[in-house]
Amino acid sequence: MTSRRRARVVTAAAALAGLALFVYAVRQAGLTEILDGIARVGWGLLLILAIGGARFAIRAQSWRLCVPHADGSGRLTFRDAFVAFLAGDAVGSVTPLGLLASEPTKVLLTRHQLATRESVSSLALENLIYALSVVAMVALGIVVLLATVTLPPGWTEVLAAGLALAAIGVAVVAWVMRHGLGGAAPRSAWRAKLSALRQELHAVATITVAGIFLLDLVYHALAVFEAFITLEWLLGDRSPTLAQAIVFEALNRVVTVAFKFVPFRVGVDEALTGALAPVLTIAASAGVTLAVVRKVRSLFWAGVGLIFVATHPARPR
Repeated sequence: MTSRRRARVVTAAAALAGLALFVYAVRQAGLTEILDGIARVGWGLLLILAIGGARFAIRAQSWRLCVPHADGSGRLTFRDAFVAFLAGDAVGSVTPLGLLASEPTKVLLTRHQLATRESVSSLALENLIYALSVVAMVALGIVVLLATVTLPPGWTEVLAAGLALAAIGVAVVAWVMRHGLGGAAPRSAWRAKLSALRQELHAVATITVAGIFLLDLVYHALAVFEAFITLEWLLGDRSPTLAQAIVFEALNRVVTVAFKFVPFRVGVDEALTGALAPVLTIAASAGVTLAVVRKVRSLFWAGVGLIFVATHPARPR
């Protein structure tokens, strides 16, 4: 079986499994309750779509700041970066390849503004800083969950161990980025890529790296705000708490990273968000509806991104 056909089989299998899980989650939560929740959101969906666009804009600007020589990053305009980021995210969402599809798409769409080496290295740096911000967001969600919810026996220890592993992982990454791997082992391809990434990181001023990290934290803060206002509409006469929104978004980050091979995380997001909701004293139907609303937002911006892919001019260099 060729790699392309294997990818199609994986995509089809993941999509079918996700669809089956989606149907199960909807049936468990209750279709009527979910439809009522969507109706309560109503025109608020426009605000949710706007927040989604703002988050893409933040990631696009973070990428621009990662381009070598801040003054020269003007070659990659905000518009070009935004279009490429939307297109890349769309391609990564509709295929099971994730970053393996989204990042080459971004490189392809900006080939007239940046050399391939510059695109690849700046995207690698942006993804590294973003990954660290995701770890921070998930860690915050775990801390908030431990502080606000009485968990079943064993769960506290598991989550605490997860926090410890995350802290160790961040420390290891920071040490490697600062000092390298060292040793006299043969220089393999991945070691060469790591060395190039370190050079790229050191080429960007420390204050710029901190600024990019803060931008990514704003990206996550907007997602928490989106979850909060969506729950505000879904819960009706009851107001959600900031802690609940933080925990839901932390789970969303985990699902996005771990299940990228499932197109749009169909079914997985709904099932896990619906399962988490009762733990946070929220009806399962509200959790599932929250995931469905996020799915509508993702589908909208993915559609815009695919339009950019289809209409991108093949200009000569």
